[in-house]
Amino acid sequence: MKRFVFGVAVATAVSACSGGNPFLDDGDGGGTDPVAPTSPIPEAVSSDLDAATYTPDPTDPRLVITGVTFNGTQLPVEYAREASLDSPGGQYQAFEHQPDPLNTHTTAYARAVDGASGVVAVSGGLDGYYNGGATYSASGFSVPSANEANADVRYDGEYVGLMNLPDNGDALLPVPPGTDPAVRPRQAGRVFGDARINADFSNMRVKGQIYNRTYAATGADLEGLQIAPADIQADGSFAGNVTQQEQARGEYGGAFGGPNANAVAGALYTSGHVSGESEAEEFGLFVLERSN
Repeated sequence: MKRFVFGVAVATAVSACSGGNPFLDDGDGGGTDPVAPTSPIPEAVSSDLDAATYTPDPTDPRLVITGVTFNGTQLPVEYAREASLDSPGGQYQAFEHQPDPLNTHTTAYARAVDGASGVVAVSGGLDGYYNGGATYSASGFSVPSANEANADVRYDGEYVGLMNLPDNGDALLPVPPGTDPAVRPRQAGRVFGDARINADFSNMRVKGQIYNRTYAATGADLEGLQIAPADIQADGSFAGNVTQQEQARGEYGGAFGGPNANAVAGALYTSGHVSGESEAEEFGLFVLERSN
């Protein structure tokens, strides 16, 4: 299990291990439970997130995570819903976990749509270290029908990321007066943006980009990330490198789901991708609907 040193940052990002257990929507509005992956999620992406169960109920959503938080055991932990941290367009629901004011705070995001699901969770850091990871899965995949197979299929929507740079701390529980700054918990830095995935199902290839990236704590614009071209496997899964100007910055993985590949879910891990922040690391999530 990997643990990463946190960065100093602009105002107030991260990592994970294991092989990550993805989860599948059961189709009846219930939870999405961990199952053995058909194609393993890249270890750099899953990192410390060992399992996730997301119940995307419109009135009472729930998220249970095993791993990530530094709680001394590998027991499942239920996260509290925190709507104030939702992505700007509302596509990703936010959750958090902090046992007490002097304990580690963890932020998580989840989305499920058309048979594709994903979760990313990152602790804000305490005593110099962060934990984090991401998971995804998809069910019911079928290649688009023959009359569509020669056209590129596009998927568009929001992107959410969590960095080992600090956020504004608004989600943290208030610490006792006089608490030394050295032992104060931090909140993982949120990154919001847009994602596009392009799939060529006639040649079973995928590529894409993460753009319009913004560091929520400061409003600063961040450089975009590219989803380098890779093969789509027969089960709809794919994996490859995250790049910037054709320079490798990390890894990604994903899976298409639904009839005619109506949705895609994926996640990434990057490092050294933020100008002026050599120690920056980020776990990101994209769960997108087909847009053409």
